[in-house]
Amino acid sequence: MPLDGEVERVMDAFHDDRAFLWCGDCLELLAVGVCADTFDSVVTDAPYELNFMKKSWDRSGVAFRAETWAEILRVLKPGGHLVAFGGSRTSHRMVCAIEDAGFEIRDSIQWL
Repeated sequence: MPLDGEVERVMDAFHDDRAFLWCGDCLELLAVGVCADTFDSVVTDAPYELNFMKKSWDRSGVAFRAETWAEILRVLKPGGHLVAFGGSRTSHRMVCAIEDAGFEIRDSIQWL
């Protein structure tokens, strides 16, 4: 597994012979040693930044920071894909941050 030993402390993990599922704060997980070019794809449902029920986790700004997405780009293998869900009122801000991080925006799917 291409991870530093600190990762086990930060997140829960599930794995079998076909897949790994890592669950944790993405900034903490990436910071403790995920190697470059590790993942074939990243699927994320980042905070929508709507201040849902005045919860701090939904007003962190993490989805709007290019630095967040640059770390995700770093750990993706060349040619890897990102699927990022966002809120209909704020997804444009997230997409700009993703593009500013170096991703090529190819398609988007929206439902209302």
